[in-house]
Amino acid sequence: MLLPLFFARRYRDASTRFNTVRLINRFAAFVVGVAVCAFFVVLSVFSGLEQFGLSFSSALDSDIKIISASKPTFAVNEGFKEKIMGIEGVHSIAPILTQQVVLRSKSQNTQLLLMGIQKDYASTVPIENYLALGLWPAYESNELVLGYGVASMLGVGLYGQDGGVDCVVPKQGNISPTDPSPFVAEKAVVMGVFQLGNESDQKYAFASERLVRKLSAFSDGQYSELVIKVTDPSAVDETKKRLTDMLGADYAVLKKSELNPALNQMLQTERLVLYLILSLVLAIALFNVVGAIVMMVLDKKNNLQTLHALGAPIRLLRRVFLTQGLLLSAVGGGIGLLVGLGLVGVQHWVQLLHVPGTSLAYPVVFSAENIFVLLSIWGGFSMIAAWVASAVVRPRLFA
Repeated sequence: MLLPLFFARRYRDASTRFNTVRLINRFAAFVVGVAVCAFFVVLSVFSGLEQFGLSFSSALDSDIKIISASKPTFAVNEGFKEKIMGIEGVHSIAPILTQQVVLRSKSQNTQLLLMGIQKDYASTVPIENYLALGLWPAYESNELVLGYGVASMLGVGLYGQDGGVDCVVPKQGNISPTDPSPFVAEKAVVMGVFQLGNESDQKYAFASERLVRKLSAFSDGQYSELVIKVTDPSAVDETKKRLTDMLGADYAVLKKSELNPALNQMLQTERLVLYLILSLVLAIALFNVVGAIVMMVLDKKNNLQTLHALGAPIRLLRRVFLTQGLLLSAVGGGIGLLVGLGLVGVQHWVQLLHVPGTSLAYPVVFSAENIFVLLSIWGGFSMIAAWVASAVVRPRLFA
């Protein structure tokens, strides 16, 4: 292995009969460097945009959610909470009681999911970070926090200045046709408005558990779901497995990526397409390595004939140019990767580039996964390109 490396370095550093060969080698290394740099930068920007988008679309999603596998609600008592908190990896928990309601204000009305929460919810799901106006509801009162879209549609103001909104739910069970009031209604005061910039603004509202329980027919201690914040997000799969083993088949344990499978499937498809496109660009760039090695073989033909006459087998001579192709790709790609790391680092910490018309910097993310994917594709294509180029060394070259 050392002998092919020795000759490869000698051929790379030695002068050639044609200055064009040296220029072709430098150009090939430059093109590979540009392709590797672009590969890493584009992946980092995509990861940043993906993370930025998920921060809004999944803001209401916890790290792990527990629901009943067969019933709309399940019992959550102190003993159940202690069992969950005793699982390794669980940081905090919060039970939620949900109810489909109709909100009515003046002549406008809309249907949404009302989420009854306790005071420990905000420490489990950071929804307070998205509170645009007002206050979070008191936990023993008829107060609401609406999404910006719902508040605009209903035309409601804060702190009950316009009389508040009516929360209306059909009565459960058998209802007499002559019942003058087939609905359960509660007056609520809007105390705040949250804004996520997506459908969540119009699909959800938050209230105290007390208000939702008054509207629903669920008994005390019954909840729709239990949300969990994990200690280490990178170990969420292990925590989920421990919870599943403990709870059994009566409960469904879902992590964040499983709460919105359509969105995550779309993002995975987009990432796969991006990998294919960037791999194609990198493969095209490595064609220059093939051309550079072929030109080097032709330039060193006399030297190769001499080595072959002295007893060097063709397999050894091919390994020389295989090694040289890998060196050419490694030098150019290594410089390109360093430049890419520098560009991403500058954008991450200095934030030079912003989205046009806004003060929002283009998000970028350093990801070990992106570096691993780049090294895998770059290394594999470099090996293929160098092997193809070294195949030019054939017996008829020495005829």
